[in-house]
Amino acid sequence: MPLPAEFQSAKILIVDDQTANVLFLEQMLSTEGYASIIATTDSRKVEPLCRANRFDLILLDLDMPHLNGFEVMARLKEIEPESYLPILVLTAMTDQQTRLRALASGAKDFILKHPFDHLETMTRIRNMLEVRLAHNLVRDQNRLLEEKVRERTRELQNTRLEIIHRLGRAIEYHDNDT
Repeated sequence: MPLPAEFQSAKILIVDDQTANVLFLEQMLSTEGYASIIATTDSRKVEPLCRANRFDLILLDLDMPHLNGFEVMARLKEIEPESYLPILVLTAMTDQQTRLRALASGAKDFILKHPFDHLETMTRIRNMLEVRLAHNLVRDQNRLLEEKVRERTRELQNTRLEIIHRLGRAIEYHDNDT
């Protein structure tokens, strides 16, 4: 099934300290039609990359030097605490404690590494992007509606002031005749 245009242009960040995993995921995503992929093997670069780009999805390894995936997610929350940024955790760890901690830290889903299951990986990525696009659509619609409400409120306020002004003039006119 061809990749819809809005998915092709989705900005995806891959963060994994293993170059082989990064190259594999980049190749997998490119083959599927994703065109805007940025990758780093240094978890310390994630924060500046996220400040400079508005990513639609982050594929994040948990076990990395410098900053582990949990620390990266904590920093991402500080950048945009109210934003919905899907983080798909890449992990070889399968224990429940790690999964629950990752979910509590901001992960939305998991992909098991070693081996990567191509179909499962692409399906999870697509699902996360669908949710991100839907969230952005709702957010944009809310902003549009809020602006329309503000505009209509201004119009009503102006109409109210005009009515008060005309009533004042009518009272003055009536007083002059009596």
